[in-house]
Amino acid sequence: MSQTTQILPRVIPSPRRWKLPTPRLSVLRGAIVPVLLLGIWQFVSARGIVANLILPSPWQVVQALHVLVTSGLLLSSIEISLQRLFLGYGIGIGIGLPLGVLMAVSPLARKLIAPSFYAVARVPLLAWVPFLMVIFGIGEALKLAIIAKAALTPVTMNTERAIAAIPRGWVELGRLYRLSWFTALRRILLPATLPPIFVGLRLGLVQAWAALVVVELLAASRGLGFELAMSRQLFQLDTMVALMLVIGVIGFILDRGVARIEFILIRRFGGVA
Repeated sequence: MSQTTQILPRVIPSPRRWKLPTPRLSVLRGAIVPVLLLGIWQFVSARGIVANLILPSPWQVVQALHVLVTSGLLLSSIEISLQRLFLGYGIGIGIGLPLGVLMAVSPLARKLIAPSFYAVARVPLLAWVPFLMVIFGIGEALKLAIIAKAALTPVTMNTERAIAAIPRGWVELGRLYRLSWFTALRRILLPATLPPIFVGLRLGLVQAWAALVVVELLAASRGLGFELAMSRQLFQLDTMVALMLVIGVIGFILDRGVARIEFILIRRFGGVA
């Protein structure tokens, strides 16, 4: 088996090398657009081009954010929203990954399940909200169902495509060398499938986060989406903008966290030097 593992990397093409950009350079490039937008925002507010009642100044938003933090409302809302997100996202992954694998490896399952799955996936998520309200009401079950549905589709589709795209030559090579299941997983399956599967996981997380905010706007009494809706109804636009910025920052952090896990796993199992 030791000879097999020595030969195998020479026969199977190595996956593309994954490298993260230089952190300092990446931060500088990413800051260009936000700094530019902030400057335009400050200029518009200072010149009175748009009234502060319509577009609060950056300083007003900072003050509103400070009030949210010191009152404890922001942290409690973030905690509630993240709990819903992780639970619903976990349900979506728990269903999507096995379903994608099943449709990829079983021709019978693909014929029976795939047509219905893709037909359901083409229905916009918001169109499911009234139907799911009838089934689950407007409690926590509704929120989790919508979040799980948002994550389920991209995770399932990318998992199925990742498994189905494994070159048959790689599989036959593993059989030829009579690789153990662990060696086949390490040398063939993970290098071939990790990148596309993580594309689905990241897309699923983005869609789950967006779905969470939407469902909290529509049917919630706590959470970031609910506070966003309340600030709009009370015409507290500085608070509304502050919450929007918080939602955007959290979404960015979540995406970068999954991207970091992706990089570590692909470097470990995908042959990255």
